[in-house]
Amino acid sequence: MIKQIDWQGTPAYTLENDRLIVSICPAIGNNVYSIWDKTLQREMLRVPAAPSDMAEQPVQYGTPILMPPNRIRQGKFEFKGQSYQFDVNHATGHHIHGMLRSQSWTVTATGEQDGKLFITSSIRLEDDANVQRQYPHPLVLEVTYVLEGSRLSHRLKVLNQGTTPAPFGYGLHTWFLLDGKPESWTLKVPVSGIWELDEANIPVGHLIPLGKYEALLQGERLEGHNLDTVFQIGEGNPCLAVLSGDRAEIRYGGSAEFKQWVIYTKGEARDFICLEPYTWVTNAPNIDQPAEVTGLRGIEPGGSLELEVTLEVVYK
Repeated sequence: MIKQIDWQGTPAYTLENDRLIVSICPAIGNNVYSIWDKTLQREMLRVPAAPSDMAEQPVQYGTPILMPPNRIRQGKFEFKGQSYQFDVNHATGHHIHGMLRSQSWTVTATGEQDGKLFITSSIRLEDDANVQRQYPHPLVLEVTYVLEGSRLSHRLKVLNQGTTPAPFGYGLHTWFLLDGKPESWTLKVPVSGIWELDEANIPVGHLIPLGKYEALLQGERLEGHNLDTVFQIGEGNPCLAVLSGDRAEIRYGGSAEFKQWVIYTKGEARDFICLEPYTWVTNAPNIDQPAEVTGLRGIEPGGSLELEVTLEVVYK
C-alpha cells in the first residue's frame, strides 16, 4: 500500500507491506525519516518530532542524502581544471555534507509491481541558484525507493546534462536506533584500513591499520565504543555492514561504487549509530591518492551513473 499523508502540514508518503512501514518526505531532502518494523514492533531510525526539526537540522534524522558527503577542506577544491568554492558551513571552517540536505524533490511516479512498492522522485540542480553558484553542473538526480518484504532499496540515477565533467560524490547518513542498549547490538563490517584524521576530522591523506577495530571484521558489541571513524572498504570486500540485535539483524550495504564507510555513534554508543556508505572519502578531491582509493570520480557531459543502497532486516 502506498499513501500520500499529511505529516504535520508537510506532504509525505508511506510505503507499507506486512513487514515494514517506510515514511518518506520528498519535500525535505527526499529523506526516509521513519522505518517501522511491524514484526519487532520497533522504530529503526532516529525520527524527528516534526518536519520543522528535520528542515532545521537535515542531517540529524532518518537517512539524509549527502552530495558530496562529509567535509571539504575550506570548501575548496579543483577538478579537471575547474575551481570550486562551496559554502563554509561548519564551525571548524570547512564545508560539510553537500548540496542536497533539505531541498524539495518532485515525485514523478508511485506504484506496485510484482509485489514491490516504489516511489520515484527527482531533482534538477540547474533549478537551484544556490547550488549552481557553488556547483555549476546541471545534473538531474532520480531516486527510486523500492520496498519488498523486509528489504528497502535506494536506487539512484544521475545524468549530467551539462558540457563539462561533474565531480561526483554521494553518501547516506543513516541514523539507526540502538534502543539505549549498545550491549545488545553487534556490528560486523569488512574493511581494510582507517583514514587517519586531523583535529577537524579530515583525512590527512593516508591509511593506517585497523588496530583495535580488527574486531569489527568478525563482529563486536557496540558497548563502550565512541566512533567517528572513516574506514576504507578495500579491494575485494563488499560494502556491507551487519548490525545484529537480539531478534534480528540489519544488513545495510551499497553497490560497488561505494568504497568508504563513516561510522559515527554521537559520543559513546548508547542511543544511535550512523552507518554512512560513501562513494568518495571525506575531502576526496584534495587527497593525493589514486581515484580507486579515494573514490573520486566525474560524470562526463551526457554521461550517467547508477548506484544502489539496500537495507534488509533478517529475523532470527
